[in-house]
Amino acid sequence: MALSEHIQIKKGTAFPLGVTKKGNNQVQITIWCPQAADCNLRLYRAGKRLDKIKMYSMRKEGMEDIFSVLLSGENVWEELNGLEYDFVSGGEQIQDIYAKAVVGRERFGKKKGKVRARFVFDEFDWGGERWKRLKKNEMVLYQCHVRGFTRHSSSGVKAPGTFSGMREKIPYLKKLGINTLLLLPVYEFNEYMEEVNEKGEKKINYWGYAEEAFYFAPKAGYATPGENPCKDFQQLVYDLHRNGMNLILDMYFVGQTPEFILHCLRYYALHFHVDGFRINQDCMNMDWLYNDPVLSHVMLLGNSWAEHPERVGRERLFEMNDGFLVDARRYLKSDEGQVEKFYHRFREQRQGIGVIHYITQNNGFTLRDLISYDVKHNEANGEKNQDGTEYNYSWNCGVEGTTRRKPVLRMRDKQEKNALVMLLLGMAVPMLLAGDEFGNSQKGNNNAYCQDNLTTWLDWRLLEKNKETFAFVKQLLAFRKKHPLYHQLNNLMGIDRNGMGAPDVSCHGREPWVIDFSYYSRELGILYCGSYFESTSLYFAFNFHWDDHDFFLPNVNGKQEWTVVLDTSGGDKKELHRGEYKLAPRSIVVFESVCNRSDKTDRKTN
Repeated sequence: MALSEHIQIKKGTAFPLGVTKKGNNQVQITIWCPQAADCNLRLYRAGKRLDKIKMYSMRKEGMEDIFSVLLSGENVWEELNGLEYDFVSGGEQIQDIYAKAVVGRERFGKKKGKVRARFVFDEFDWGGERWKRLKKNEMVLYQCHVRGFTRHSSSGVKAPGTFSGMREKIPYLKKLGINTLLLLPVYEFNEYMEEVNEKGEKKINYWGYAEEAFYFAPKAGYATPGENPCKDFQQLVYDLHRNGMNLILDMYFVGQTPEFILHCLRYYALHFHVDGFRINQDCMNMDWLYNDPVLSHVMLLGNSWAEHPERVGRERLFEMNDGFLVDARRYLKSDEGQVEKFYHRFREQRQGIGVIHYITQNNGFTLRDLISYDVKHNEANGEKNQDGTEYNYSWNCGVEGTTRRKPVLRMRDKQEKNALVMLLLGMAVPMLLAGDEFGNSQKGNNNAYCQDNLTTWLDWRLLEKNKETFAFVKQLLAFRKKHPLYHQLNNLMGIDRNGMGAPDVSCHGREPWVIDFSYYSRELGILYCGSYFESTSLYFAFNFHWDDHDFFLPNVNGKQEWTVVLDTSGGDKKELHRGEYKLAPRSIVVFESVCNRSDKTDRKTN
C-alpha cells in the first residue's frame, strides 16, 4: 500500500477536474473518461507501482463518465507529494490532462520511460517579488526559446538550456534594454514527432507547437536537472519581476475546450504570476478571455482585435501579425510602391489596442540571414527544401550566404542597421528576435522548427565578433527609453490639434511638406513635432534608392535647428547646410531639434 491506513478514501465532487489541494488536509482527484464504465487511480514511486484506488462514479449527479475520489488525512499532502500517478479504465492507461507536473521527459529529446503525471504540492514564497505589469509605451519585447537561448557551450551558464540558464542572462537582457520576454512554449509538449526525415530519422518538435501536450505542467526538459520544474519556472518569473521585467507565454492550444483553456491560463496567471499570453485565436472566442475576471488583467496577444471604446485605458490587448514585417522588408530591399505603406506602419498606433511590430520572428529568417540570403536553405530539415515560406522579401546584398567581399559586408552592415532603426524607433511596441542583436544566423534556414542543434542554439561567441551590432541595438533602445515621444499617452493623429504650427506627426519627401507616394519613390521624411510631448522634435529621413539624394528638412515656425542623431551609412556624421543634408544610398538619418520654449509654456498654460 502507498497510503497510510489512516488516510480516508471518500467520494469527491465532479469539479474541478484534475488534482485539487483542499483545506483540512484533503486532496481531490477528478477525471473525465468519456464512455467509460469504471476507472481506477494508480500510484507509483520512481516508476514502481504502489497502489490502485477505485474512483467513484458521478452517476447519481448525472455524469456517469466522470470519476472522483477525495483523500483525507493529517499527512496526505506529504504522502502524495512527489508520487507519480495515472488512471486505468477498461485495461487502457489514461493520463490526467490537467497534470501539474510530468515525469518521463526530463531530458529534452531523449526518452526516459513511460510518461506519467506527478503530484506537486510545494509552495513558492513570492515575498519581495515587486510585481508590476508594464504599459504598452514602456515595453520592449524579446522573443526567445528557453533551450536555444543558453544551450550552446558558449553561453557560460551553469545549467545550459534551462530556466536557470535564462535567469543567469537577466543582467545581459537589462543591459541591452529588454524588459519583456515572449517565450516559445514552456509547457510539457511532446517533442517526439511521428514524422521522419529523408534519412529515416525521427524529427524533433523543437519549437513546441505540438498537438500532444500537458499544458498545465512546465516542461521538465527545461528545468535544472534534479529540480522541480514548477519551482524552477516560478523562480524565473520571480527573478524577472524583481528586475522590473515582464513575461509573456506563447500558448498554442489544439483540440481543447474553452473551459480547459480558461482554466489553464488562469492557473499560469495565479500560480506562476505570468504577465500575459500569446494565443492562437482560432481556438476560442477571444472576448471570453478579455471579459474573464482574472485574464482581463493580463496582456493578451493575438493576430487582430476589433476596437472597442470601453477598452480605452485598459490596454491589455496587443495585436501582432506579419503586416509590418512584410512592408518593412519590402521597403528595406527597395521594392517599388512601398513608401506610403511604410509611413503608416512606422507611425502605427491603435486606439485601445497595443500594436507589436517585428521584422523577424522564430518562424522565418533571422535578421542576419535576411540580409545574407535571397532564398531559403532548409535542406537540413530533411524535406528536400520544400518546407518554409517562399516569400522572405530578403536581399543578400550581392552574394548568397557567407562572404569576405568587403563591399557586400559594408552593405549588409548598413542594411542591418536600417532594419533595426525601422523596428526599434517606430511608434509600435518593438519585438526583437533573440540573437539578432549580435548577428545570429541559421545559415538560411527559415523554418528551423525541427532543429535542436547548433542551427538554433545561440552562439554567444558572436557577441564579441559583432559587438558593434550589439552596441547599436543598445544605443537605439536607450534612445527609445529616454525620448518622451515613445512614452506619451495620446495617440498621434497627424493633425495640428493644438495650434503648434505643425501636426503631431507629418509626412514629407525630399522637400518638406511635399509627399511623394509615387510608385517609383523610395524617399521618405517623417516629422514628430516635439511641442506635443514637450521635448525635442525628431525627423526621420529614409533613402532606399541606390543613388544619394539631398533632403531639405522642415522648418516649423522658423524655429527648428536640426542636429544629426545617427546616420546608418557609417563614417562621420555630416553637417547640415541651410537645412540640407545629403543622404547616402540605402540609408536612414535621424535628426533631433530642441523644442521652442514658448511652445512648452503655451501648452502648459492652455
